[in-house]
Amino acid sequence: MRWTSVQSQFVDDPKGAVSQADHLVSELMHARGYPVGEFDQRAADISVDHPVVVDNYRAAHEIAIHHASGQASTEDLRKAMVHYRSLFDELLETSLPERKEARG
Repeated sequence: MRWTSVQSQFVDDPKGAVSQADHLVSELMHARGYPVGEFDQRAADISVDHPVVVDNYRAAHEIAIHHASGQASTEDLRKAMVHYRSLFDELLETSLPERKEARG
């Protein structure tokens, strides 16, 4: 599983792991039929199907922004990974149908 690889990278390269987690979540969102435009639109779209974890997505994104400007601690990056993992797991749930656009 790609997530396991990203997660194991955290020990040696926390910043790289968070960047990879963000990328992996974006790929999965696209595969599930979510638009890949601006973050605010992605968060709004995901909140329809996954209202419980959208806050995790927003928190992880905020940490990623701080990380990009060099203002995130290792603990912040760890929290981002936890948030991304929650969203990743939720998106993989097979009980939820893919969005209509993906089924086209």
